[in-house]
Amino acid sequence: MNRPTPVLLRGYRCECHTSRPSNGDAAALLGSVDVETAPQAVRWIRVAVRTLTPALNSEAFEEAWQWLSEDHHDALQALVQGEPITLTLQQGATTIQWTARPVQFLKLTTRQGINSPACTQEYTEPRPTT
Repeated sequence: MNRPTPVLLRGYRCECHTSRPSNGDAAALLGSVDVETAPQAVRWIRVAVRTLTPALNSEAFEEAWQWLSEDHHDALQALVQGEPITLTLQQGATTIQWTARPVQFLKLTTRQGINSPACTQEYTEPRPTT
C-alpha cells in the first residue's frame, strides 16, 4: 500500500538582516535560505559569520568567535527543540543579525514520476564547454 505524501514538510527559515538604528534605518534583509535540517541552518549562519570575521572590530570578532567555537552547539540544540535562534553582532553603527526558526513548508508540487512540460527545456542553463 502506498503511503500518502505529506503536504506539510518541516524545515528551517534562516535570514540575515542589517540595520543602523542610530540613523533610524529599518532592518534590511541581506540574505535568506530555507533548509531541511537544524544542522544545515546552523551551518549557513556559521559560514556567513566566518566569512565576515576578518572585517569585524575586535569586540564583534570576539563575540563571533565565541559563537563559532562554542555557542553554536547551544543554538543547534535550541533549533532541534523547536526554538528560534538569533545571533546579533554590532560593528560600529551597524547591527548584523542572523536568525533561524523552525517552519512548516507547504509542499505544492513534485516532479517525481511526472513528465515536465516541453517548455522547461527552453529555460535550462547552458552547460560550460571545455
